[in-house]
Amino acid sequence: MSVRITVMPAAIPHHLRNQEVTRQINYNDGEDAEYVFEILVSGALVVWKGRPGSDVGGEVEGVFGPTAWETVQGVPKRDTLAP
Repeated sequence: MSVRITVMPAAIPHHLRNQEVTRQINYNDGEDAEYVFEILVSGALVVWKGRPGSDVGGEVEGVFGPTAWETVQGVPKRDTLAP
């Protein structure tokens, strides 16, 4: 359930713009963490972190404003489970 985000060029800090900087940010699942994302009504992107198999989406790991990100890939957060 890893999450991959491409940020807008303007979201890269000025002091890094002259360097070779990737626009890709990855939140990779591991043995003790899984990541999902949520897009709010405002357009903001929230990356959630949780323990594998239990509370995925239990803790906010990162937030990107509506004009800071271009694309996102991964698994969207589900607030409720279908019966």
